[in-house]
Amino acid sequence: MNDPCEIKPIQKTIAEEENRLIRVTYIAISGLNCPNCAIRVRNALLKTYGVIDAIIDHCDGLGEIIYNPDLVNQTVFIDVVSKAGGGGIHSYSAQILE
Repeated sequence: MNDPCEIKPIQKTIAEEENRLIRVTYIAISGLNCPNCAIRVRNALLKTYGVIDAIIDHCDGLGEIIYNPDLVNQTVFIDVVSKAGGGGIHSYSAQILE
């Protein structure tokens, strides 16, 4: 049987314009029950144009997002995390830490 929780981490090729200006934002994430959840959220963030890298810790429920603020607003990360759960099997929410 195919495990719906098994997910492979993606590798992102960073566009030159994404790498021009870099900022870091930290987020608190709820709903991360296992390492696959962290990979799922990380993959969703990496698919977002302007995000260079994301480090997600499922144990602490924290994320570090490296991004270009000229290309993506940090408020987008909350929506991306929420939608990462997909078809209702997983439910995630995020809050930007100031």
